[in-house]
Amino acid sequence: MATPRQLAKIALFNGSMVATGNVIAQSFMLWSERAAPAAADSSPAVGRRESALSYDPLQTLRFFAYGVAFTPISYRWHAFLNARFPTGDIVAGSLKQSATTPSKVSSLSRSTSAVLKRLAVDQTVFAPFATFSFIGGMGAMEGLGPSELVERFRIQYLPLLIAGYALWPAAQVVNFSIVPLAYRIPFTSVVGLMWHTYLSWTSARMKTNIIPSEMGQAEALLGPL
Repeated sequence: MATPRQLAKIALFNGSMVATGNVIAQSFMLWSERAAPAAADSSPAVGRRESALSYDPLQTLRFFAYGVAFTPISYRWHAFLNARFPTGDIVAGSLKQSATTPSKVSSLSRSTSAVLKRLAVDQTVFAPFATFSFIGGMGAMEGLGPSELVERFRIQYLPLLIAGYALWPAAQVVNFSIVPLAYRIPFTSVVGLMWHTYLSWTSARMKTNIIPSEMGQAEALLGPL
């Protein structure tokens, strides 16, 4: 288990990575808007988008705060999985026995089973909770009212959860099988940085093709980027 000092360092690292992902996302959105065809600049809707698409440092601060605040929850979850489904010495790197011995094969089987159990519990319990916490936490920091939060959940929850299932199961197999407990959150932070960069690209393409009547719904879905 990490000491409070170590956990604080992990939290700051995680918050910094989440904030960096937001900076990349906002920067990409701004670059994408400036690179749009000049012929579209005369549209009133585009003018409104340009005024909205300026860098928002408070948004980056909110992402940093969320990353820091969620770290203890995530770490304790990983510690619970570690204790509830131990993987044994193989994942820890003990390769003293021959790979062909029965005890080695049995240990490998137990380790594989433990990793799959961790993955199943993580993706069915923690992934929905983490998605709920992210939408609710960010919405609360943005000052959304109850009805606005409900609408945000209605629009965002399932798409974010399903999109996460396209990446995180594979990443968590690596995380649960070979990454030590103390480094699992930094590992997910690095993967999350790449994931948010990818999402910024897809979000930019969505906003580029939005017609004026759809702007309000798109902003609710994509957030104030």
